[in-house]
Amino acid sequence: MTHLKLSSFALPLALLLWTGATAPLPAVTVSDLQHELAKRDNLTVIDVRLPAYYARGHIPGAINIPASLCAIKQLPPLGQVVVCGDGFGRDDIAAAAALAAKPGIKPDLLIGGFAAWEGAHAQTTRHKGVQAETPHYISCLDLKALKPGEAVLVDMRQSPDGSQVSRKPAFAQAVQSKEALTDLAVEFPGFDISHSPFDKPPKTAKIAATVPPLLVLIDTGDATARDMARTLEANGIKRYAILAGGELALDRHGQPGRQRSSSSGTPMIPSTLPNTR
Repeated sequence: MTHLKLSSFALPLALLLWTGATAPLPAVTVSDLQHELAKRDNLTVIDVRLPAYYARGHIPGAINIPASLCAIKQLPPLGQVVVCGDGFGRDDIAAAAALAAKPGIKPDLLIGGFAAWEGAHAQTTRHKGVQAETPHYISCLDLKALKPGEAVLVDMRQSPDGSQVSRKPAFAQAVQSKEALTDLAVEFPGFDISHSPFDKPPKTAKIAATVPPLLVLIDTGDATARDMARTLEANGIKRYAILAGGELALDRHGQPGRQRSSSSGTPMIPSTLPNTR
């Protein structure tokens, strides 16, 4: 069985995701998947997000197999499947690679994951009306695993004197000071940095022709990023993630002690549900 036909654009280097020495994993866009689902009802969509996220909304008909279980899950020969992750980390890549190793399964990656699906206003099982807040989080280590162009860093931190962080060259020399904030340009070389998620992203900052870059909101742990996340949600922007721990995580470069990273590359979910809106 052949893989889904890709849209007519060249996938950038960031999407040439190799598993060992084999060919790159095939990828499909939201429009590709919508077209195929409309044509036939035997296409299996495997949602590899955490069950808590899957329960709050998923592609109709998708089955849930968390990324961490894909390697050990016994599955029948499903033929062609589409792997849907969060769209924030690399859980879908690891899951697709694990599924590709199983006999009779040929996985395609959904570019941008569920965030891109929702962002395109495609049909989901998510209930309308007031729901519990479920902001998206990404660990510092998972962010470091991304490549420039896959994400835009939205610097929402405030310097010790209350002013917005300066990105002048002189600022890099003050990083070692306890009073200074981490210089994002040094910590994440080559990444685009913005002070507002509503700034127009650079042309290089996209993972595919139809998928915008991941917006990573970074604050000092003062809930500024969470407040902005509500604004983004209200404006229909789904491809965002809050850097878990904010400046505190950056201060330790994402190492254990002040920042816990996800073991599966999946954005973290709070241990308790936040209040409803």
